[in-house]
Amino acid sequence: MYIENRYILSFLSILIFGICMSEECTTLNPNNYGDCGTNIGYVWSGNECNLVYGCDTNGDDEFFFDNYETCDIICNPSIIIGDINADNFINVVDIVSLVSIILNDESYTNSADINYDTIINVADIVGLVNIVLNTNDNRDTWQIINEDIITSKCAFCHYEGSSYTQTSNLNLESGIAYSQLINRMPDNGSAKEDGLTLLSDAGGLLGLLTSYFWEKVNVKNELHFYSEHPQYGQIMPLGGPYLNNGELKFIERWIWEGAPETGVVADPSILNDISEYEPPEFVPLDPPINGLQYHIGPFDVYPNTEREFLYYVPPVDGEYYINRIEMSMSPGTHHFIAYQFSDNYFGSTPSMYEYRDIHEPYINQILNGGPNPEWIQNVMTLQEHIFVFGTQWPYWDYSLPEGVAFKFDSDYGFDLNPHYFNYTNNIIQGEVYFNVHAILPSEVEHQAGILQLGNNDINLPPNQITTLTEIFNRQDILNGVNIDPPQGTTNLNIFQLFSHAHQLMIRFDIIIIHSNGAEELIYTALDYEHPPILEFDPPLVLDENQSLKSRVTYNNTTDDFVNFGLFSTDEMKIVFGLVYFD
Repeated sequence: MYIENRYILSFLSILIFGICMSEECTTLNPNNYGDCGTNIGYVWSGNECNLVYGCDTNGDDEFFFDNYETCDIICNPSIIIGDINADNFINVVDIVSLVSIILNDESYTNSADINYDTIINVADIVGLVNIVLNTNDNRDTWQIINEDIITSKCAFCHYEGSSYTQTSNLNLESGIAYSQLINRMPDNGSAKEDGLTLLSDAGGLLGLLTSYFWEKVNVKNELHFYSEHPQYGQIMPLGGPYLNNGELKFIERWIWEGAPETGVVADPSILNDISEYEPPEFVPLDPPINGLQYHIGPFDVYPNTEREFLYYVPPVDGEYYINRIEMSMSPGTHHFIAYQFSDNYFGSTPSMYEYRDIHEPYINQILNGGPNPEWIQNVMTLQEHIFVFGTQWPYWDYSLPEGVAFKFDSDYGFDLNPHYFNYTNNIIQGEVYFNVHAILPSEVEHQAGILQLGNNDINLPPNQITTLTEIFNRQDILNGVNIDPPQGTTNLNIFQLFSHAHQLMIRFDIIIIHSNGAEELIYTALDYEHPPILEFDPPLVLDENQSLKSRVTYNNTTDDFVNFGLFSTDEMKIVFGLVYFD
């Protein structure tokens, strides 16, 4: 299994050096290892784990980690509020330790600040005594997790018959949640390839490292999650509210103890920590020195709603080359995509700088007893786009391969698409900054283009699962790129892939067919609303003897045939890519 390559060696190395050393991780500067671009591992920089690109470890091998998860768990362990002596239980010994800290005027420690006021005093003693006296929950640890956390925060989406359960093959209703999780393979192809199970019973560090469930709920690692595991989907619960710090620490301890179905293996007092993870502060972007800045908002996202809209920005005069994209979005974002209009776009040019909403309550889908024409126009426009740039990360700074740039001129306006989730009880403010950085024409060696593949031959019988396969030969691929190949070109370089389908899609695969007929799966999407944006660095090189294949599986749960169309109730199967020719 792949798990042996990814985790076993690092796990054994931790056993060799001892987990106790982890709390005294050596602080290293990640910039001290040369100018080479080789990924040589992770180091602890004092505040966080950093990926090091360099030439070699300069003799610091023993302080490097193979993956982020190991480094973070070892060097940045969770702090349990009230667990002064760090034994994973909160009891009278911790009260004695807290009194000692105050009497001896010892330095501030987070675990002793019971009331979160950054001061350690008698009020914290009173708070800790109340926690110890009032925590008398004798239920099994899994029972607490199941009844108090999963049922209230997960099962309201993952229940029998829901679209979330169908797309993830995961039902978290109370009676079956444990059997649905423990030692099952995830449907997510990327997590499966990484050797993860939904929930591992291996225990210890290995159990945490190999549990996809832990990756999905551990919101404090969201930046790492989205930057290094973009194909894992979204942090859950989708859109929040996320698990608080006490719930996370309680689950972490349970997984560390082997995730048993019965028995008490984590102290319920941990759940008294109701503090919440605070995402990095939203920072507006400065305009680029050379290029353009687009700014959307602030705009309201109402409690327990999602807001998605289109926002047209007109083209600018002249010609320019884009080689770097930068985006910054306020908390709550699901995605942001910059589109252009396809050649098949049927409508008039949208009004500039206006919110064209997709979902209620921001727009009425029914008006005067029938479909709202404005809403239909917005939805149909959303289906007639060409993907250009996009991310699911709150902050994204992406540079095209060196010497590669998009050429834009007065024919190219953007239709911008922010999407926010707000499952809290308060209004949140959405806001987006989108910078495009330009370079001089003399710096451009290769012009970037957009790949779009897929025909309209879709006919899905009612109440049936159907898989449609389409092969794209060399000429199909060349015809699907919006730039002409230079004379004598043989190779196409793909540096991003992205899929598009509608709500009946349950799996979208993209496959390379090599010259000898062998097939290689390179992309999988399992959720039509949240398909991963896959980046290739270095680019994926497709030569003249290779072809591509799309394989899309639909579950038509309606009583009617479904065909190609622009509405979300119709279907599509489109492969998008960002490319350049040698």
